Amino acid sequence: MKILIFVCLGLILLGLGGYLYWMTTPMYSIQEAGIAVARHDLEAFEKRVDIEQFVDNLIEDLLMKPASTTPGLTVLQRSTGEEALAFAKGSLRAQLINKIRSSIGSSGQEGRYTSHQPNLGPDAAIARDMPKAKDLQGFFQAAGRELGRETGKLKNETYMRLTACARQQPKTITGKLLGSPPQIVGFQAKLLIDEYGFTKDTFRGVTGWKTIKDEKGYPRSIVGFKFNSPKAGKEITVDIGMYPNNSFGDWRVFRIENIPELMMALNEDYEYQVHSLMTCSLAGVTSQAVNDEMRGLTNRIKQQVDTDSILNKLKLRFK
Repeated sequence: MKILIFVCLGLILLGLGGYLYWMTTPMYSIQEAGIAVARHDLEAFEKRVDIEQFVDNLIEDLLMKPASTTPGLTVLQRSTGEEALAFAKGSLRAQLINKIRSSIGSSGQEGRYTSHQPNLGPDAAIARDMPKAKDLQGFFQAAGRELGRETGKLKNETYMRLTACARQQPKTITGKLLGSPPQIVGFQAKLLIDEYGFTKDTFRGVTGWKTIKDEKGYPRSIVGFKFNSPKAGKEITVDIGMYPNNSFGDWRVFRIENIPELMMALNEDYEYQVHSLMTCSLAGVTSQAVNDEMRGLTNRIKQQVDTDSILNKLKLRFK
C-alpha cells in the first residue's frame, strides 16, 4: 500500500513538475495569447505580445532599413528622406497598433509620435572684435527660428511628395501602407495579411521552437508558424521572435524574424518598392534648391535684427 501511495505521489509531482516546466516555454505563451484572442482579452494578450515593439520592428524591417540603402542619393537627400519617412512612420505606427488592439476586441489606444527636432545652430568664425552678448542672442534666436522653419518646411514638403508617390503605387506594400488615408491603413494591412494567406484558415501548425542568444547575449526564442499561402503557392513558415519577460520564462512576442525570406517567397520586391518611393519623393531636393531657399532665409533674418553690423564684427557676410 505504501509503495502504491509513493508511486501516486511521484506521478503527481512529476506531472506538476512537467506542467510548471511547460509554463516556462515559449509555446505556453503562444497558447495563452491564442486564448486571449478567443476571449477578446486585450490585457492578457499584451502580456504575451509586445504590440508596440512588434509594430516598430515590422516598420523598421519593411520600410526604414530598405530606405537607408537607397542607391544614388546625396547626403542631403538621404537625411531629408529619412526625416520625412520617420514622420510618416509616426502615423503608420499609430494606425497599425490601433488596428491590432481593436481587432482583439478592445477599444484602440492612440499611438503617439514625437517628432525629432534637430539641434541647429550657425557655425561662425568669431573674430577678436566680439559683438555684445545681447546682440548675439537676438541674432542666434532669429537665425534659429528661420532655420527651424526651413528644416520643417523641407521635411514636410518631402513627406507630401512621399505620400503622393506612394499613391501612384497602389498595388505595392508601400502604396497600401503609406499612400492610403490614415483611417484605412489598418484595413489595408488586414487585406495584405489575407492576401498573403496568414490566416486561421490557412494555418498548418507550429514547426517547433528553438532558443538562441542574440548579438548582445540575451536569450531569444524563435517559433515557426506554418501557413499554406495562396500567393506563394506553397507552405511558408513565419518565424516569430520572442524574448523572456522575466526570469521565470514568461515569453513575449516582439518581432517577425524572417521578413526578407517571407517577401522573397511572396514575390514581393519590397526593397525595390521602397527605393523607388525614396527616389521619387526626393527628386526635387537638391543643393541648388536649398541654396535658393537659404537666400530668402537670410533676407528674413536681416529684417528681424541688425544683422549687418553683427556680421561685420564676426567678419562674415551673407552672399
